[in-house]
Amino acid sequence: MNQIHLTSRPLLAKTQVDECSYLIQTRGYALIENFLTDKETALLKTSMHEAVNNFAPKPGVKQSLLDRYQIHDLICRDINYGRLLEDPRLQQLIAPHLGEHWIMYAATSSCIPPHGSNYAGRLHVDSPRFHPGYIFNMGVIWALDDYTVENGGALKILPGSQHSEKQPEEDVFERHCIHAVCKAGTLLVFNARIYHRTSKNTTDRWNHSMTLNASRSFMKQRMDWVRFIPESISDQLNAQARRLIGFDTRLPTSLDEFFLPESQRLYKANQG
Repeated sequence: MNQIHLTSRPLLAKTQVDECSYLIQTRGYALIENFLTDKETALLKTSMHEAVNNFAPKPGVKQSLLDRYQIHDLICRDINYGRLLEDPRLQQLIAPHLGEHWIMYAATSSCIPPHGSNYAGRLHVDSPRFHPGYIFNMGVIWALDDYTVENGGALKILPGSQHSEKQPEEDVFERHCIHAVCKAGTLLVFNARIYHRTSKNTTDRWNHSMTLNASRSFMKQRMDWVRFIPESISDQLNAQARRLIGFDTRLPTSLDEFFLPESQRLYKANQG
């Protein structure tokens, strides 16, 4: 098996979707076990590890060095990361919070080297905007290794912190946070306003995971994904994946494009 196929994966039961939605609205996160199979996680992990090993920071660019374990263009290198976007279960989990036309803001790896840490180890949120009762961004993490306290993968999360505009003090966060311990193949979905961080890997083995930041359809994306992702990859993806990439929210660059027939419009109707 060289490619993963998730389009025909059975949908989640309504009771499970409702439970996840309630947990996200209250404590801020939910875990769905066995979301990916062992073969699927192994395939993604091998590809990700190769990308991390081959990454060369931009000379003189500090952020590039800080992001050396957060590879931003995996979806441009390996179609399997695009295949993750085809999964109909993502729509079940994200749409209740961001609307049915939600899109992808960013998609990166989060790898923690042996006896090291990564840039996600700082206390942070993944959405700077705060409006009570309104979610702008959601976080999605596919755990490709077991998330343990020892390997730093088990995300530290402060449950309920998405309800406060104020950042907690470091000692308050550490006293009250939980570790999201889980098995490889688990999906973690969370309100991107929740305060969280990775921790130091004290083992001799890498910890790998894939992350997605989902946003509302009217928001700008981190990258111009439509132009950034090679057509050789995007042309093979299904309608849901192409929508998440941004194909339904493109802006016209001429009047000819602006006056295209409804079926050919770059910015589809009702996108928000």
